[in-house]
Amino acid sequence: MGKYDQLIASLPQKPPFLFVDEVSEWEPFQRVRGLARFPEGHPIFTNHLPSEPLVPGVILIEALAQLAGLALVAEAGQPIRGYLGEVVRARFRRTVGPGATVELEARLVQRFGLAARFEVAAEVDGAIVVDGEIVLVGAKGS
Repeated sequence: MGKYDQLIASLPQKPPFLFVDEVSEWEPFQRVRGLARFPEGHPIFTNHLPSEPLVPGVILIEALAQLAGLALVAEAGQPIRGYLGEVVRARFRRTVGPGATVELEARLVQRFGLAARFEVAAEVDGAIVVDGEIVLVGAKGS
């Protein structure tokens, strides 16, 4: 069991739609880092380009949004509710295939009411695969 397993369990998403596998750093209301793993045979690859299986870009954005939601809680176990309200900017730089471990990072830029803006990035083997800015809305946290 990892140090932040209870934190991940507080996300409303559950498998197969939970994409945050591990949290490595967590600074409430500041930033969070973690991992998403896409092993060969992961259901996400079923019929997504059968000759060249890829993690869909929207799934990478979802993984980043799930991770960002974790930055909005003060303690592990606190229920998390929020929705991806806006993808302000997203640049997909490389594809992600089977067997990849994606390093995720979300940094809180601004909170306004029940919305929060994050700078996000995902890397595989030290190379950025997607970066951008997202907004979560209806997010609750103290």
